[in-house]
Amino acid sequence: MDHPVWYDGRREVHIHPSSVNCNMKAFPHPFLVFLEKVETNRVFLRDTTNISPFSILLFGGAISIQHQTGLLTIDGWLKLTASAQYAVLFKELRSTLHALLKELIRKPEVSFMHC
Repeated sequence: MDHPVWYDGRREVHIHPSSVNCNMKAFPHPFLVFLEKVETNRVFLRDTTNISPFSILLFGGAISIQHQTGLLTIDGWLKLTASAQYAVLFKELRSTLHALLKELIRKPEVSFMHC
């Protein structure tokens, strides 16, 4: 096979020929985000970006942690493994990041950078 196979949870999908990622033979991470999914003779993803699990942990859906097994469930369906310590750290980091971004959006004139 000359390219990775991607699935949307139900079926095989393909990176659209116009995408910069179309001819990639390998990706560093097992996840793609995309802007648009279109179906012609096949299902195509347009405007794709390969993302790391860290991006999903920071910006994905709600995190559920099963401490004994080291299993994290993101948004109720995506399963990742990590130590309970890392899972809790990411959950706290995400909470802090979201609070900071929310405050910056609410009050863009406030600067959190101090010299």
